Amino acid sequence: MEYEVEVQFEPVFELVCSIHTFICKKSNKKMDLGASWSADVAGRLSPELLSALDETDLGNDWKLLNLLIHQCPVKESVDQVLEWLEHLPVGEMYETLAEYVSVFPVQMDQFRSRMHFLLSEWNRQYFRDCSPEISGRLLQHANERRLELDRSAVSDFVNRTTNGFYFLPVDGLRKLVLIPQFHFQPANIIYSFGPLTICHYAARVSVTDEEISPFMYRTLRSLGEKSRLKILQSLGGGRRTFTEIAKQAGISKGIVHDHIFSLRCAGLLNAYIEGENVTAYSLRLEGIHRMNEQLFEYLK
Repeated sequence: MEYEVEVQFEPVFELVCSIHTFICKKSNKKMDLGASWSADVAGRLSPELLSALDETDLGNDWKLLNLLIHQCPVKESVDQVLEWLEHLPVGEMYETLAEYVSVFPVQMDQFRSRMHFLLSEWNRQYFRDCSPEISGRLLQHANERRLELDRSAVSDFVNRTTNGFYFLPVDGLRKLVLIPQFHFQPANIIYSFGPLTICHYAARVSVTDEEISPFMYRTLRSLGEKSRLKILQSLGGGRRTFTEIAKQAGISKGIVHDHIFSLRCAGLLNAYIEGENVTAYSLRLEGIHRMNEQLFEYLK
């Protein structure tokens, strides 16, 4: 593998991820937090912030915000990042982003002001109160993964950490940054900037103590339909594209997409990623073994 891997975590990453989760309404029902979380948070926010969130999409400007924060030189605290962003000259913003992109916001000063407002108000009205325990769990997870990285083969480490991803070295990829996240679980967020890929992966951490692990329960539920078992069986022989899987399954692509999402989030599929796109899937035997171990440990 030709690229280096880093595991990073700072609270500002989860701040941005939590906004992403709120804005991405179409995914609310699939998130562990559920649609009720979005409704509950909306009830705490000011009309001005709600309006700004409604006008924000997850397109190129949002992607550039993630890159900008990645490039921030000092980001140990949310306040440090907010202060840096607020006072960052437009010229330096172009220089900061130009290393990786060639398309910029039309009005860079307005982009900076809009994003600073979103981050600062979301932090004040929501994230600041909920973040200490979440950030603590994610930081502990990141530290554990860094120790594991030092003694593991890179591709195996990435696959175990992300619960099934293989990032293929295309488009000049030189660095993969893995950032654990809580709010968007069980899904993941991937941004590709040519030589740099940033992956906010589901860390499989919980802030509540539950008798049955939600991650084990998700895996067991993912096997609750015959069509999903048939998809797993069809992937036993090697990689297949989504189109090949859908053709083999003989059901609509929409249903196949939902099945693959469930199996992927359960860690039962490997996903092969080029840039930001999954190009193929295969059966992930490690996920099957892990499910058996968790179930045995729970039942004994």
